Amino acid sequence: MRSTVSFGRIGGIPVGAHWSALVGIVLLGQLLALTVLPTLAPGLAPGAYWLAGGVAAVAFIASLLAHELAHAIAARRAGLEVRRITLWLLGGVSELAEQPPRAGAELRIALVGPAVSLVLGGLFAGASWAAVGFGAPGLVVATLSWLATVNVVLGVFNLLPGTPLDGGRVLHGVLWWHSGDRERATRWATGAGQFVGALLAGLGFLLALNGRWDGLWLLIVGWFLTGAATTERMHEVLAGRVEGLRAGDVMTREPHVAPGWWTVQAFVDLLLGEEGPRHRVFPVVDLEGRAIGVVRLADLAEIGPAARRNIPVRQVARPHPADLVLGPDAPLGQVLDRPLVAGRDLVLVEQDGRVVGIITPADLARTVELGALRTEHPGDRGSRPGGRAAPVEDGVR
Repeated sequence: MRSTVSFGRIGGIPVGAHWSALVGIVLLGQLLALTVLPTLAPGLAPGAYWLAGGVAAVAFIASLLAHELAHAIAARRAGLEVRRITLWLLGGVSELAEQPPRAGAELRIALVGPAVSLVLGGLFAGASWAAVGFGAPGLVVATLSWLATVNVVLGVFNLLPGTPLDGGRVLHGVLWWHSGDRERATRWATGAGQFVGALLAGLGFLLALNGRWDGLWLLIVGWFLTGAATTERMHEVLAGRVEGLRAGDVMTREPHVAPGWWTVQAFVDLLLGEEGPRHRVFPVVDLEGRAIGVVRLADLAEIGPAARRNIPVRQVARPHPADLVLGPDAPLGQVLDRPLVAGRDLVLVEQDGRVVGIITPADLARTVELGALRTEHPGDRGSRPGGRAAPVEDGVR
């Protein structure tokens, strides 16, 4: 979930919105102003519908945020770190640093989101009835009624039994609790998610063929759910192959670094020498060995030969993302949260503020491939609640 607009922090948790969520607010407001609200409360000026539609769209996004905050609070109470909350076009994501250690914790975290949505639906319904009793304008009643309906739909829809929906997390927790095998539960829950997604996509396609354009929405949702479930299953397989490994087990020790005080020409001369390092991305360090960024071969190639003698390497260094910096004892599974691209990405392994190793995409790929050679099937390890906790991203709501 990159390309987000930050909204700051709530309770210390970074909150943002993917650009698609901002587009969704506009589209939803337009739909309400032009179609839904004029049908529920006819005979008003267009400006009134646009105002009510905008307020309702923002209130709906706030409802999604409340849903995700409920997950985040429950996760924190279970002792889990919540990295961020991101809203987007079809819902929201609460990104956890690790999976719940026990099936009971997973069930509580999964159920609290739909519960909050259903409670909000009831509150909006109560407000709508109260508005009728106080003689409020029909447009106010219609807006509150729509918010009540959409929150109930959100809560019920998320209880469908398939990952990455909350119902899929519930199914996973129940299967995990019953069988004691976390990975087998993941296979069943992600398989259910693929089935639910395909079913919704098929239904949406049939509706669209019959002239029901709202079927396109179901088609998009179903397509997303199928893809997300497939991705999560692949993530679980990869996580199983690096289970038990730490960053220090895989890293290249004492890696070649780019001294930030060198000129670009001096570093290029080193690269072109017979004993030059073979990597394509290098940590840039200061005099004390602390990383100040990374530099890529492509960055160096953009500098003309005449300018290389006057430009220090630190001037062309790129900032390095914090989520690509690990300690030697960090679980290697954390790297799986963000796919690495050859020639662009690099994991820095730091200890006491100094670079002690690097993990390249080739290092990670080799480790995963070696893991595939193990004769032990992931589902035969008998993972029990409280066992491995590989990093995951909470489902879309």
